[in-house]
Amino acid sequence: MFICLFSGYSQNDYPEPAKTPTRLFYIQHSDNPNTYVYDANIKAGIIDSSQPINAYRIVYTKNGVKKPLSRLQKKLAYGIILLDSKTNLFKLRLASRKKIFFYLNYDENEGARVYVTVNKHKMYLDKMFIQLKNGIFGISLGFEYVLFYGKDYNSGKPVIEKYEPK
Repeated sequence: MFICLFSGYSQNDYPEPAKTPTRLFYIQHSDNPNTYVYDANIKAGIIDSSQPINAYRIVYTKNGVKKPLSRLQKKLAYGIILLDSKTNLFKLRLASRKKIFFYLNYDENEGARVYVTVNKHKMYLDKMFIQLKNGIFGISLGFEYVLFYGKDYNSGKPVIEKYEPK
């Protein structure tokens, strides 16, 4: 029921980037199908502590070409900021959100995964969908809500959490 309730809020017919062994999660938003992708940067069985995540975008509005994040995207929105690191465990956040923390961990059995706590619910993250606010002249002014899709940290069951700014 919960998934059906929120399915009306998510993207319709957006392309889904091909899954790769290092894929952590991706972000899409309501303005267009372009997608921001986050992959683990693993070297010799450990996460590279100097750059734990490779972030890039797939520009579906231009035939699905893969491009690096622009300088503005890195600094203000979709860039990843490393806050703390230990061997194969990293605390991160998106440039645009100071209060939502992502934890990247790696083990040989499960691979690399990101977990996050949304609405006091700890989950492994697969994707996010951002419903942007419409502004003047079609320019987005923030967001209305974000849907976090993933699996419950303890049970592994599919879960969707809706985050709304306060």
